[in-house]
Amino acid sequence: MVLPEHQGRGVAGRAVRMLLDEARRAGGWSPVHAFPGVDNAASNGLCRSLGFALLGKRETPFRGQVFRTRHWVLDLLA
Repeated sequence: MVLPEHQGRGVAGRAVRMLLDEARRAGGWSPVHAFPGVDNAASNGLCRSLGFALLGKRETPFRGQVFRTRHWVLDLLA
């Protein structure tokens, strides 16, 4: 999550790229999955821009609730 006053500045993209680069270096972290809410345009756009492939929509249980999410995956070995 990026605080509202820092949104729109590329902070999330840089942070996730750094984490993915570290995961590639460390090995053993592939594939990587992401489950942003279907209505979270910023997070879904981030997944798309980072090369994640959209597998579809799903219902994701979390803390006793069910969230409608998109399922993205990135193969760090490709």
